[in-house]
Amino acid sequence: MRPSTDAGFTLLEVIVAFAISALAVGVLYEGASGGLLATGSAAKTVEALSLAQSHLAAIGHGDAIAQQETSGADGDGFEWHLRIRPIASREMNLSDSDRANDTRETSAVLYDVTVTESWTESGRTHQVAIGTHRIDLRTAEGG
Repeated sequence: MRPSTDAGFTLLEVIVAFAISALAVGVLYEGASGGLLATGSAAKTVEALSLAQSHLAAIGHGDAIAQQETSGADGDGFEWHLRIRPIASREMNLSDSDRANDTRETSAVLYDVTVTESWTESGRTHQVAIGTHRIDLRTAEGG
């Protein structure tokens, strides 16, 4: 019997194997870096929602609700914008027993409240907006 001369890989087979391995590593790297970027973006979005919710929660506590548009900075690259506008108003019908104790006219005003948080990430501006409706009771002295 004669010994075989095909005992190993040819140079071409080794180069093809390295090329396939390099492509696989590149695809894995892209997937991992894309996942990290998406995680960072999701964290910024959650932070923006938290900031917007805190602005929304403050509406109507302390001061009367009034039509307004204001904005400012929240720090760490976040900017907020608040818009409050009335969407409906109705006089309150008080019962006779309520009128005996309170002679003021009362009306309810329904407001649309929207808070928008925006930030810049990777050269692009992102924003989230949340909104609600709030009721404000208005009283005026009657005669």
